[in-house]
Formats: sequence, structure tokens, C-alpha cells
Amino acid sequence: MSRSYCHACHLPQGVCLCTHVSPQPCPFPVLILQHPLEAKHAKSTVPLLQLALPGIRIEVAEHLDPLPSPARGRWWLLYPDEQALDIDAAGVTLPTGDIGGLVVLDGTWRKTRRLLHLNPWLRRLPTLSFSRAPASDYAIRKGPGGQALSTLESLAHVLDRLDPGFTPAPLHRLLRARVAQFQVHRAAGS
Repeated sequence: MSRSYCHACHLPQGVCLCTHVSPQPCPFPVLILQHPLEAKHAKSTVPLLQLALPGIRIEVAEHLDPLPSPARGRWWLLYPDEQALDIDAAGVTLPTGDIGGLVVLDGTWRKTRRLLHLNPWLRRLPTLSFSRAPASDYAIRKGPGGQALSTLESLAHVLDRLDPGFTPAPLHRLLRARVAQFQVHRAAGS
């Protein structure tokens, strides 16, 4: 017997998230470059971002040609390197008029370093980072040190800091709903 899937969220009907989705416009262009192995991971938050921010662009690839210039400003890369502008640091003026678009890498730290290596044009972009994101609700996956901040949480924090009109709460509610589904499934399997 085949499973029935929701036409909107593409999840099995039994775990459809549509009632938790509150789509909103993204304040500027966002491209998520997702490592191909991450795209196959059931715990990826990129599909949730696609539901909540329908205007974002997702490219699943290890290599991507350089992006054309955005309509205004320039592309910035969300990545914590030594030159990154920490949007949470005291006294930092956010370059909102200069940010024409944001590139976000999706994958483990190892996979995102590979994406940077295979796409040297990314290293020529100015970078943004943050140091005071809210605590993670992403309890289904752990990163170095036992903590992980999902791509959804990272992007929600950055958009909230860069655009005062952006509301991150719907993204966080959607993530919590998905995490709860995984926790119920895990508890049922124990």
C-alpha cells in the first residue's frame, strides 16, 4: 500500500505540517545552497523554510555558478569567518541598504566548508555572522559541542536583525511542530 502525501508540504498525510505554516514574504532575495547529501536528510529544515518563505531560492548542488548582481546592494554570505560582520555585536551598524541578497550554506560544518572550497566566488562575498542567537529548539540533531542551530533558526535570526518588519515567530513555531513530530516518532519506536 502506498503512502498518501500532502500536496502542499510534501510530507505524509499523517505528519502534514500545513496547519503550522504561516507564509510570509522574505525581505530580500535569499539563496540557500544545499549540499546534495543534506537534501536527502529527513531532518533538514530547508523544506520548512520553503513553506514559510515561499520566495526563497534553493539550489541543491556542490557547485554553483556565480550569482548575477541583485537588483540593489550586493550578495552577502552568512558564514562565521574572521572577517564576518557580527550582526549581534554592540555598536555594529547593519548594512541593510548594502544587502541586496543573502547566500546561506546548508549542511554540516564539514559539508559547508566543502561548498566554500568548490565555489571560490563565495569567498569573495562579504560575510555576516551572529553571536547572540536565541537558544535552539532543534533538539533532533546535534552539532559540535552537543548543540546545533538549524539553517531555519539561523536565517530567522538574521532576517529578524536585518529587517525590523520581519517576524521570526512563525518560523520557530513551524520548527517546534516538526521537532515534536520527530520526538513522538522516536518515543513510539522505543
